[in-house]
Amino acid sequence: TFVFVRRYRNGCKAIEIKAPLNSLDFFAEYTAAIAAQEAKGKPLASSKNSNATVNWLYKEFLNSPEWKELAKGSKRGKSGRLNEIMEVVIPNQTLNGQELKFGELRYTLLERKHILALRKIKYDQGFPAAANNWVKDLSAMFHWAILQQVADGAFKNPAAEITPFKEGPGHHTWTEEEQKKFEEYWPVGTMQRLAYALMLFCGARVSDAYLLGKAHEANNTLTWKPFKGKDEYADGEEDTNALVVSLPIHSDLRKAIDAAPSGNLVYCATGYGKPFKSEKGFSQWVVKARKKAGLPQRCVPHGLRKVAAKNLAEMGATEYQLMAVMGWTKPDMARVYI
Repeated sequence: TFVFVRRYRNGCKAIEIKAPLNSLDFFAEYTAAIAAQEAKGKPLASSKNSNATVNWLYKEFLNSPEWKELAKGSKRGKSGRLNEIMEVVIPNQTLNGQELKFGELRYTLLERKHILALRKIKYDQGFPAAANNWVKDLSAMFHWAILQQVADGAFKNPAAEITPFKEGPGHHTWTEEEQKKFEEYWPVGTMQRLAYALMLFCGARVSDAYLLGKAHEANNTLTWKPFKGKDEYADGEEDTNALVVSLPIHSDLRKAIDAAPSGNLVYCATGYGKPFKSEKGFSQWVVKARKKAGLPQRCVPHGLRKVAAKNLAEMGATEYQLMAVMGWTKPDMARVYI
């Protein structure tokens, strides 16, 4: 018979009790093993249902007024990432013999090393940008918990001030050959060409392009508040200080708008003449059009926005002109193209 003692705590390893079971020496060794492991500190997880776990803190965050004030798209993106984080199994962390997920850990005992280990899991999958987003989302949640005094008073944000991974060049900028190939497959008059033109000549994000329509047009000018720069409020009122983009409609875009069978509310509509229900649905539709045109996988919709910025820079636009057209609030992105 082999007997091992292991407390579910950071750095604790199983200690074998070598004395015969139930002997005086057995109890002496057992007491010594417990004492040795007590010195390792408190358990990282005491109960999967405890109100001291990351899961509990996350639920409090989701029910907070601050979360409810976020834009719908922001909530969708953040909750998707945080849900994934909560389910990640953390190496060398167990409770009652079962492996623990990140959400089951005690948030009060999290250290920087645990956040670094977590993001490494995503990085090793080949997604450095996603790994950085994991850290950003956790840091924001922990920061909220501290400011709102939801977290224990001694708790410090373990995800703060972590240097992000280098993310590389980002989305591919469509080449002139790739643009020509798409245009030849989808001529003016098709809805696919109109969607392409909106992103190419307006530099619109997917989250904006699928919503643009006749309501945004006046005197041959398109005016809208970019999704990434606006806030949504419970009372339905818009932020009057939110960023606004206003652009003259390019002649090629004008042709695409006038020739396509646009919907009643928006320019780009489904085959049934109805608006797309979400930016995801619209993006997937554009990707299908790209595939039919025979373009490589690297040609994602966002790459057309990068073409727009590149074209403007090559025509001599200043960084502040680029910021105004592209809807950027900081000059850092504009300097990438100038």
